[in-house]
Amino acid sequence: QLAKEGLVTRSPKSGTRATNSLLLRIDQISTVADLGGAERSTRMESRTLEYQSLGCPRIVRDRLLLPEDWTVLMIESLILQDEEPLGLSVSYIALGEDQLAPADSGESDVILILEQQLSVRIGASRTTIGAVAADTQTAELVGIDVGAPMIWLEDVLQDDTGQPRALSQF
Repeated sequence: QLAKEGLVTRSPKSGTRATNSLLLRIDQISTVADLGGAERSTRMESRTLEYQSLGCPRIVRDRLLLPEDWTVLMIESLILQDEEPLGLSVSYIALGEDQLAPADSGESDVILILEQQLSVRIGASRTTIGAVAADTQTAELVGIDVGAPMIWLEDVLQDDTGQPRALSQF
């Protein structure tokens, strides 16, 4: 489908490659609840499965270029459309040495947590899209077969100084 729409090219022994970069303005991003459309005939919901401060796993520290004394808040959520599992998201929000993890308010929107609860101004975003095979845990949560193809999206949000502040994978 992506090739038919001209977003990727496919060729033998070279694989699939993006034809161009896509740019989405930060002011055009919607929350999960807004994805249902104006008529709201489709109900979208993000249900938090886990919400905890993790210290800072090395892989996340390296990916977000975090100083040693920073920690992260991890939020895992199930994305539902009309109560049916649609996908899974895992986000790591960087907390500076002077920031405490906000109390679990049921909010799983990373941008809202950064801006409203941590007073961080969002500067830029880098998004990568790919395809992966469903692992056992994801397949069970979403209700698909292990190994089934899934669209994978990774988003890294930076603050207005250029410091990466959040890593989200959907």
